Amino acid sequence: MPDLFISYAREDRDTALALAQALQRRGIDVWWDRELTGGGDFAAEIEHNLRAAPVAIVLWSAASVASDFVRDESGRARDMGKLVPVRISPVELPLGFGTLHTLDLLDWDGAPNAEACVALVNQVRQRLDKAGPRDTQANEAARQARLAQLASEDTLGHRRRKRRLVLGLGVAGAVGAVGLGLVGWRRFNRAEALAHLGQALADHFANPPRLESAQSEYASAIELDGGLATAHYFLAHLYAQLMLRGSPPPSGELLEALRADARLHFQRALDTPDRLDGAQRVIARGQLALLSQVDAAAAVSRPVQLDDEAEAGGTGEGAHPAPAPVRIDDTAPVPPPASVGSTAPGRTGSGAGVPDRPVEVARPPVPPVPPTAASAVPRQRVPAAAEIAQAARSRSEALFSADRDSRLAASTSLTLDPAGAAEALPSAITQARRALSSAPQAEATRQGLDATLALLERASPSSLREVRAPLQALLGELAASPLAPSTAGAASRLTSAIERSAQRRPVAYLQIARESQRPIAQALAQRLAAAGYVTPAIELTGEARAPAKPSLRVQGASDPDLARWCQKALEDAAGAPVELAFLRRAQPATDTYEIWFDKALCAPGGRSLPACA
Repeated sequence: MPDLFISYAREDRDTALALAQALQRRGIDVWWDRELTGGGDFAAEIEHNLRAAPVAIVLWSAASVASDFVRDESGRARDMGKLVPVRISPVELPLGFGTLHTLDLLDWDGAPNAEACVALVNQVRQRLDKAGPRDTQANEAARQARLAQLASEDTLGHRRRKRRLVLGLGVAGAVGAVGLGLVGWRRFNRAEALAHLGQALADHFANPPRLESAQSEYASAIELDGGLATAHYFLAHLYAQLMLRGSPPPSGELLEALRADARLHFQRALDTPDRLDGAQRVIARGQLALLSQVDAAAAVSRPVQLDDEAEAGGTGEGAHPAPAPVRIDDTAPVPPPASVGSTAPGRTGSGAGVPDRPVEVARPPVPPVPPTAASAVPRQRVPAAAEIAQAARSRSEALFSADRDSRLAASTSLTLDPAGAAEALPSAITQARRALSSAPQAEATRQGLDATLALLERASPSSLREVRAPLQALLGELAASPLAPSTAGAASRLTSAIERSAQRRPVAYLQIARESQRPIAQALAQRLAAAGYVTPAIELTGEARAPAKPSLRVQGASDPDLARWCQKALEDAAGAPVELAFLRRAQPATDTYEIWFDKALCAPGGRSLPACA
């Protein structure tokens, strides 16, 4: 629950934002809405947070004094004995509030160290102390999620200081500043920027991390000296960290905004006159390369049933009434063309006349595997090659390195590379247990565990099933360690995720380029269903969308061992090498793989197999 609730009129949003950031940078968890509009659900959320917060601030201005909504919130907070009134403009307070002690933030420029702001923070802290101890760790996920929402916001103080600088210089000042005055001003700015950078680093790597404060301090340093490469560098890492923070973590537009901010600041760190040291430049280039990667295509998504409560027969070509469940041999041969039921409109029965664009056709059902049995089927896996496994071990070891830059680089790169993170999970758990046993209080242990738990929370159901035993052992050891309070939330969520993973089956979407490929795809669907996969209806994409070579596309953090098995299964079916591609920005609910048959298979003059219809 939040420490503090802010009531304000939407005309005063800039001031509310600046105050929220000033309070958050001092470790006070703030809840504030973005627009004061009515509505059932929104009003209920406001009331819930108003009641939950031990302290409530109202920002009195001409607009808020006239707002029925603000007066209602403030009246309730006053009646609950938690109101701290603050004037942000010289107005007469509403009836019923004039007798309360009221603080002033008149003409405040948003500077967090301003005397009036410091006095307000102290007042809030006194109120919180009187309210009793708060479970700050329980609030951490919510605080970090709110930071992600505030990350790209410009503060009132930043804008006002910029305006004041421009107005203060004026034309004459700008001309005069060409001389020693400008040099002195620059030196002053550099010194102040370095002070903000030092505070940002202290907050970023504190125990627990104060990411809200760190983001604000990095931004202040950059505003004062945009050429401070180190501030850009660490701020870029912070934005990458936020991509996995919160429950649930950011998605959609917010996730893309964080990705864009991280890319921007890594690029500026490399471009600014202040040079990073050699190691940091290498790291920044590597992270920028990961951030600049573009997925080959948008991820496929069709309605599927994923768990043991799913209806029998949800294996893809199951749009028809399902026959009685039957056992499917994983090594079943490719069925001959005669096994195909109806023909497509316009078919002649030979290979010539097969349409190359999407058409509706009658489809025989693939015999289903009962979901309960399917979820219990051991997944067939293909382990990583030696060089991939070694790279994964190296990255997981770096998470617990004694060198801070190495830890940060490993955490960021694994955040930006879901497939690489999935490869590294088993080794990361081993490293975490080793560090927890040998140095539970070390900074490297705490930061490495924090990164490992964040990566595990993003892990796919199959990846979690594969590491279930060592992960449960790690969670048990954490519960008995000094880090138990700071990791309790992540441990609880992971315990629930482990249980859910037992019911989640992987999904394989099959995409064919032409109707003559359908018998081959159906045989592969049978093999996948026997291995416990959900296989939604085969999609006829047409030649225009089909790849030049058979392709397996792996969505998000889906288990790479299963991906390699699917790749081999597609190679067996298509009779050609299969390209492996990763859709890093996809966020599927379970392990999800896209199987794409190439345009040459079963095409006139192309590659022909006996099963081509």
